[in-house]
Amino acid sequence: MATSPTTSSHNLSSPGSTRTSMTSSQATSSAVFVLNALDKIANTKEGRKNKNLKEVVQNAQNMLKTGEDPPQGQTRSTIILSALQAAIDTRSANLMTIALDCLGKFITYNYLADIEDEATQSQVMERVVDSICDCFIGEETDEKVQLQIVKTLLDAVYSSNNPIHQSALLKAVRTTYNIFLLSRNSANQNIAQITLTQMVDHIFRRIKVNSLPVYTGTAVSTTSLNDMTSPRHTTAKSPSSSTNNVSASTTTAAAGTKEKAEEDTTFQQQIIVEASMARSEMDRKLPSGKANDNSEEFLNDTANVFQEEHVESTTTTTVTNEKSESQQQEDVNGQQNNGVKVADEKEVLEMESEEITPVTEETLVTTNGDDTDAATTSRGSFEDDVHPPTSAETETDLYIKDSILVFRALCKLSKKPISSEWGNDMRSYSMRSKLLSLHLILTILTSHMNVFTSPSVVFTATSNDAGVHRVNPFIQEVKQYLCPSLGRNAFSVVPQVFDITLEILSKVVQSLRVFLKKEIEVFFREIFLRILEMRTASMQQKHSLLKVVLRICNDPQTLVDVYLNYDCDESSLDNVYERLVNILSKITTTHSYPHNNKDHHDTHSSSSNSSISSHSKHSKSVMIPPPLTTDTVQSNDRQAANGSPLQESAIRFRSLECLVAVLRSLVSWYMNGSVSVSAGSKTDDDQSSGNTPRESEDIRQSSDRLTSLSNSSAARLSPGIDGTSSDPHLNGSGETPSPPLDDPEQFENLKHRKRVLQEGIRLFNWKPKKGMQLLVHNGFFDGSDPLSVAQFLLNTEGLSKTEIGEYLGEVDDFNVSVMHAFVDELDFFNMNFVDALRHLLQTFRLPGEGQKIDRFMLKFAERYVHFNPNTFANAETAYVLAYSVILLNTDLHSPRVKRRMTLDDFIKNNRGIDDGADISSELLETLYDEIQKNEIKLKDEVEAAQDAALFTAPGNSGGALNMMGLQNALVSAGIARDVRREAYQAATEEMGSKTEAVFRNMLASRRRAGENETITFYSASHIEHVRPMFEVAWTAFLAGISGPLQESDDLETVQLCLDGFKAAIRIICLFHTVESEDVELQRGAFVTTLTKFTFLSNLNEMKPKNVEAIRTLLEVAAVDGNYLKSSWKEILSTVSQLERFQLITSGVDQGALPDFTTKRPPQQAAMAKNSADIRRSSSFNYARKPSRGNTQLSVTEEVASAGSSQSLVLAADKLFTATVNLNGNAIVDFVKALCETSWEEIVSSAHLEHPRMYSLQKLVEISYYNMNRIRMEWSNIWAILGEYFNKVACQSNFNVAFFALDSLRQLSMQFLEKEELPHFKFQKDFLMPFREVLANNPDVAIKDMVLRCLSQMILAKAQNIRSGWKTMLAVFSTGARETSETIVQMTFDIVRSVTNERFNDIVSNGTFPDYISCLTEFAKNKKFQKISLPALDMILDTIPRMLSIAEKNKTIEITDAHGPGPQTTQSGDDFLVKFWFAVLFGFREVTMKSDDVEVRKRSLQYLFDTLKQHGSRYPAEFWSTISRQIVFPLFDDLKQNSVHHRNMSPEDLSVWVSTTMIEALRNVVDLYTFYFDNMKGMMRHVLGLFGICITQDNDTLARIGCECLEQYIETNVEKFDNECWDLVTETFDNLFEKTTAYGLFDDTKDLVEKVKNTSLTEGQSLNNFELPPVPPPSSQEGTVSTSTGIIAGQTEVSEDRQRGFQQVIVKCVLQLMLIQTVNELLGKDTVYCAFPAGHLMDLMECLGKSFHFAKHFNEDSDLRMALWRFGFMKQLPNLLKQETSSGGCYVSVLMRMYANLENISDRDERRDEIEKTLIPLCNEIFTLYTELDHETKPKNIAAWTPVVISILNGLAQLQDEDFLKHVPQFYLPAVELLGQEQMLPEIRGALRTLLLRVGRTYKITTTTNTQ
Repeated sequence: MATSPTTSSHNLSSPGSTRTSMTSSQATSSAVFVLNALDKIANTKEGRKNKNLKEVVQNAQNMLKTGEDPPQGQTRSTIILSALQAAIDTRSANLMTIALDCLGKFITYNYLADIEDEATQSQVMERVVDSICDCFIGEETDEKVQLQIVKTLLDAVYSSNNPIHQSALLKAVRTTYNIFLLSRNSANQNIAQITLTQMVDHIFRRIKVNSLPVYTGTAVSTTSLNDMTSPRHTTAKSPSSSTNNVSASTTTAAAGTKEKAEEDTTFQQQIIVEASMARSEMDRKLPSGKANDNSEEFLNDTANVFQEEHVESTTTTTVTNEKSESQQQEDVNGQQNNGVKVADEKEVLEMESEEITPVTEETLVTTNGDDTDAATTSRGSFEDDVHPPTSAETETDLYIKDSILVFRALCKLSKKPISSEWGNDMRSYSMRSKLLSLHLILTILTSHMNVFTSPSVVFTATSNDAGVHRVNPFIQEVKQYLCPSLGRNAFSVVPQVFDITLEILSKVVQSLRVFLKKEIEVFFREIFLRILEMRTASMQQKHSLLKVVLRICNDPQTLVDVYLNYDCDESSLDNVYERLVNILSKITTTHSYPHNNKDHHDTHSSSSNSSISSHSKHSKSVMIPPPLTTDTVQSNDRQAANGSPLQESAIRFRSLECLVAVLRSLVSWYMNGSVSVSAGSKTDDDQSSGNTPRESEDIRQSSDRLTSLSNSSAARLSPGIDGTSSDPHLNGSGETPSPPLDDPEQFENLKHRKRVLQEGIRLFNWKPKKGMQLLVHNGFFDGSDPLSVAQFLLNTEGLSKTEIGEYLGEVDDFNVSVMHAFVDELDFFNMNFVDALRHLLQTFRLPGEGQKIDRFMLKFAERYVHFNPNTFANAETAYVLAYSVILLNTDLHSPRVKRRMTLDDFIKNNRGIDDGADISSELLETLYDEIQKNEIKLKDEVEAAQDAALFTAPGNSGGALNMMGLQNALVSAGIARDVRREAYQAATEEMGSKTEAVFRNMLASRRRAGENETITFYSASHIEHVRPMFEVAWTAFLAGISGPLQESDDLETVQLCLDGFKAAIRIICLFHTVESEDVELQRGAFVTTLTKFTFLSNLNEMKPKNVEAIRTLLEVAAVDGNYLKSSWKEILSTVSQLERFQLITSGVDQGALPDFTTKRPPQQAAMAKNSADIRRSSSFNYARKPSRGNTQLSVTEEVASAGSSQSLVLAADKLFTATVNLNGNAIVDFVKALCETSWEEIVSSAHLEHPRMYSLQKLVEISYYNMNRIRMEWSNIWAILGEYFNKVACQSNFNVAFFALDSLRQLSMQFLEKEELPHFKFQKDFLMPFREVLANNPDVAIKDMVLRCLSQMILAKAQNIRSGWKTMLAVFSTGARETSETIVQMTFDIVRSVTNERFNDIVSNGTFPDYISCLTEFAKNKKFQKISLPALDMILDTIPRMLSIAEKNKTIEITDAHGPGPQTTQSGDDFLVKFWFAVLFGFREVTMKSDDVEVRKRSLQYLFDTLKQHGSRYPAEFWSTISRQIVFPLFDDLKQNSVHHRNMSPEDLSVWVSTTMIEALRNVVDLYTFYFDNMKGMMRHVLGLFGICITQDNDTLARIGCECLEQYIETNVEKFDNECWDLVTETFDNLFEKTTAYGLFDDTKDLVEKVKNTSLTEGQSLNNFELPPVPPPSSQEGTVSTSTGIIAGQTEVSEDRQRGFQQVIVKCVLQLMLIQTVNELLGKDTVYCAFPAGHLMDLMECLGKSFHFAKHFNEDSDLRMALWRFGFMKQLPNLLKQETSSGGCYVSVLMRMYANLENISDRDERRDEIEKTLIPLCNEIFTLYTELDHETKPKNIAAWTPVVISILNGLAQLQDEDFLKHVPQFYLPAVELLGQEQMLPEIRGALRTLLLRVGRTYKITTTTNTQ
């Protein structure tokens, strides 16, 4: 196969171009280099022997030396090239070296400038490159030639005058690549590697990103880019050879836009020739045992890879026989499952030809024919692939295309399999090729990331429409090559490959995530997270991966972007961020056996700088990868082999670093205002956007076109975020669209919706129906629409295929409808039967029940025949065959089937099923073979089984003999194969293939989707995202950082964990404004956990790490104290425990310092108190013992020293001194927590003589520190402190109470030094604990101390006391209520002293009412009258003092901090009114509440004396107030519904009424009579008061009430006006109405009926009974009992009814008393004469009603008998006295009015009215009296006799006219009286007088006779 050099040479002398000559100046300047080279060639032995060479060299020399013109059709450059080509064709190493060196200078000095046609120049330049490349024939090429080839190709690539493109460029790169691989000289390998790096760098650097216009989405027009310069870069000398300098001279030349003509056909054979030469050489030199990894193989590979296949878009290209996505996936899986080795070259080319098609653009060229054939036969023919540049293709477009070609080639090379990977042969061609390609990819990404991210770098392609140019961003072109390469290499078991792949992945994730959203999701899911979860992955792999993860975790922007775009994306079912944190947490908490803590120090000592150093920065300079020569790689391999293996602790530490880095990044994101590095990291070449701390919205607008591109998924996330596409082809405008905004609220809703979806999927996989209900309820699909349900089941990831099958197989009509819709969604078009059935059974797991299978197969058959109507006769055939295939699959592959179905059995089973005919046996054989070879099974189950092998820990299957240990020993010795390692290799290769296939399928699906789908990447910018990010993973964080802290004692690990705690708590505190239980729970969990790690409750187990935990806790408190809220309790408890620990380590007995965090039993022993030992000390002297007993602590000196270190003590103290810096809310939380801690200390040690009071002391300290806060904050603090001091000062332990009280005193003295402004009450609140202590502490000594403290304050700070007087007086009031005479006396002495010395201060501060209240309490004291009476006197003495103050100061300033209004200035009487009420109210309180009769009497006297003496000063309004609030409340006990009613016992009430109330009533009459004119308006209330007394069920009170009423009217009768008489009449009317016993008739009708029936039965008559008189009221209370004389048939009545009748009796008594009062009142002439006639008639009407009511009752014998018989009365009841009294008064008053002897005018006015009432009344009474029988009714006679006498006397005294008018009708009844046998003398006398008057009036007798 060898080919002669002549055959492979290129004709460089016939360019076919116009001849031009160089100028003389150019020739002179550069001819010397060429002449020297030609001379050397001519002088060589070969130059002299070779006739052809000698000729062409001589021609060139002559032309250059003489300066003559070249021959026709040639130029000087072509002649020179011909000579050099001839030298090269000799294949002499010496000549080739000289020629190549000259070619380098030829290119550098632009000898081609004499060719005018630019296209021809390009052709010649390409031929030059071909000639240079042809010099390399494989590893046998001379080393000097190799070096010269590299140098010359670098000059060619760097050429700016004639830049090479596409195929020539690829050939140059390929040749350099081959020299690196195949050269046997390590120095040449190194130089080739460095040169290749420079080439690649230059190729990408030619793209000037800043000078390119930003693509806006419009069609690209043809533009000319002038002055495109590309500076040459010099490279460093090779480290292995200082003589081989690869640097080239730098030159700058202007070059216009070159247009390339179509290439000559001679170039089409170039690659074939080169490959053939290489193969011939390799056949001779092939080393033994390297058949699978030889130079010929790699020459072929690189030739294939570096073909300039079409990179243009091929959207419109149709690939023949293209498989569907599912078929491709199945093919890949089939290869994986069958263990097929890496595909051969043909297959590689086929796959790669599919991969190179971009996503969205249209093609420039259409490839026809089979790529495989072309690759196999021509080894890279450019016949159909080379596309001539069009007018629209600028030089910049060519540069971009070159970059894409080179990058694609590198990606393909990186995917090549490593043939000897498991031999760990780092020197193999495949290994070094893969490493170099990956390193070059990393170099490109690191140095030229701006090319990938810039929106101006686009690939321009021409569509089928003429003149229309379509563009695609650079990243979209290259990602189709990059992603599969990374997917393939990410699972490599070679550490070097794995590490460099991870470095590239890191770059992609951090810088290209905006453009590769879906791809990065695959990276995370299939690579990062998968490897971390694999138990079988090597430690080195995990460690390397965690280094990359750490880099990502340290980038806040990347972290938050990942959360937003994957965890909050409903289309991405996996939560990448949350899962990553959970995995990291799981790794850190993985249990391991104890190990040396120092094992992993070297591993993580520089973890933060773990990336490859050469890749750390973006730089303009060429980034040189590490040397990959055979020597260097070998040494690296040995170093790795000799290195110590990684410990699991190093993995855990690295994982812990990642966890903490996440927390730190979240804090950084918040603290920097959501600032982070931009997604597309900018190099120095791209800094035009400014140096803002974060890539803001405006910057993102420029790159957002690339963000969305043409595939987006955000629109279907959820309602709430518009997934508007940013693609210019979609929006149709040329404007740059706004980027999608990351509204935190919307993303929180999205996250919630995704969480609901995941919960629904989880529930579905458990119970499908419940899951469906939840999903329907939340609107994920329409539960009533079978199609909607089917689409959800088909398209939603995560649903269990088994449960889907069960759900679809249900017999319910709706489930069947869903199943039909589900199958209808599948496409079986043009698929063979088994493939269609496989396709169906991949969507769900077929249930085992036959009926369910039957329904599935029926629908499948119908659907299959629908798509393929000509396959079978009808659907029945497809149904039977499908069922048969299912049975065959089970029969052939089930382990439970012993006899397998044969082919004949299968054919026999399916005879006649095609509508009676047989299916072709070929089809059945094909079906049988396919099922036999490839079982139908769920890919998910296969993958799950594979994952189970990879992700579960290998069990100990070695058995008793530990065969696994023996196997491992044999493997280590090299005797046996490492089967597990080989299995893991196979599994990882399958995973790599699977990941690569995922990217390929993703590309295919996007190609099908075109522009219909957009993928929007959201770039985070809000700090609010931190909170949900922390919330979803806080439990993982807590577990991840607490596990290592508990297990490890390594201080570096401990410090990292503690940093994590600090960051986590910091995050929680940053969102302190969020009020929720979750935030409280999170903060409490972290702080509590950190507190428990202090081990202060278990001192014997303390270690240095626990001391560090204490230090961290104090740092947290110092930094985040403002937002710790309830967590302060844990921190302050720790501080208290720390002080206890320090005391114990200093020698204090542990028993004297109980641990308050442990529960203690209740103390049984009482604590001894000794008030004589009162002493205060700022710190108590705990008993120290010289020797440590059993209760003493035993800790290491290191721990004791660290725990008592000065820094720790200062940190704890600073915690309290720094409270002045806490905000208003935080100081309240702090104080509250410190109070709780202090109380726990005190309670736990209360049984000791000196309890622990560390926290109590600190409370006092912080009170001092914070006393200067604004009053609002201090008030909130003291509200808690004061309450706590109340509690502590009432503690049973005297020392505690004493300390608290003394501290309170000192604080108060300090506080009183601050002046208090008017109308504030801070002093009042501050001093309030003294009152609480005095009231609640039972210890007299403490009470005594309270009083002494206040006394001292008054003596020392009285001038500063303002509102404090109120509290002090409240304390004294409390003291006045004490039962100890000592305390009461001391309190009274203090008050008396204050009265004498500070009375004016009390008045001026508005506390006079409190002063009076205090004295009132003394007066009310139950036990000490000797103090009560002086206190009353002191109240009385304040009156003249107040009057004196008022007289001296016309205006008095009163500062009342408790009044509603502002400061007031009052004068004179107004001033006094406020204080009169206080004094009067004090007297009233004493009167009402004192138990001492003498005190009450004096208080009542003082009250009314004061009112009478000073009442003239009071205005009317004040009198009204006094009446309502002072006077009348004295009688509130008489009102049942009164708020002031006291529930006194009957005895107390009787004493009260008989002493104080009666006296008070008389005083009221006296007072209101004395000030009647002033208090006329109160007359109604006064009369009402009398009415209340009269209607009481108390004979004495009622009688006094009547007397007072009578006295009040009689005394003031002269002052009454008509209105007053109205009130008097109204009062009597109401009283008569209230006292009328209507109950006698209303409630007794049933009794009367019963009595009547009984009487008729027994024939008895009631007429013979004498009605007994009403017994006195006092005797009627016990008359309810039944009488022994009750007749038969009497019925018992209820007690309630009897009690009700007693009230009726009381009313009768009260009305009789009222009648007597009226009678007595009207019997007084002054009252009678003053009573107006109208009002008198109203009063008479009341008497008349009473008279007739009594008469009616007395006449009702049945009723009276019933009351007697039913036991209501012991005698027959009657109202005789009421009847006669009311009748007598009625008649007497009417007679007097009618007679009008006083000549009162208003009586005469009503004479007729009186007459109409009086005369019938008298007749009625006369008739009643005459009918009485003296024998049977002597009591009635006696009762009526006075009334009759009154009538007779009244008639006798009438005026003559009236007498004559009325006497006739009375004459006969009067005479009839004379017929009575037992006439009373009084009647006789009255009759005599009447008859005498009759005689005189009628002139019957004379006056003389009468006398």
